Amino acid sequence: MRAFWLVVLLAAAAAGCGDNPLKPSDLKEVTWKLELIERTGVPTITVATPDQYTLRLGNDGRLSARADCNQCTGTYTLDGDTLRIGNLACTLVRCPAGSLDSAYGAALGGSSTIAISDSNLILRNGGVTLRFRN
Repeated sequence: MRAFWLVVLLAAAAAGCGDNPLKPSDLKEVTWKLELIERTGVPTITVATPDQYTLRLGNDGRLSARADCNQCTGTYTLDGDTLRIGNLACTLVRCPAGSLDSAYGAALGGSSTIAISDSNLILRNGGVTLRFRN
């Protein structure tokens, strides 16, 4: 629940900064490294190796992601504070036990509300929140 209020607080703070608090230049061509996965009713997962779970949004509407031992590509659209990620094409390497590749890949799909605070990117999709740093 604490994470939910953090996202609400960050979104409210960003909204107070002007009519369009998120600029595409704030998100694009930056490699975002995953720090936390929060899911409703499940303990928060702190990512021990953020360099192995990344997200990069290109200026051309394409994205790339690293999900531990797998690489993913796909497309995205950005509309205000909503990020929509299309189907991802990922390699199918079997990652070691304890990998977050499946959970991360599933959480990236679909439509997410986004917020940026300092050097953090927060994606919220249903009951899942992903927090990245750059």
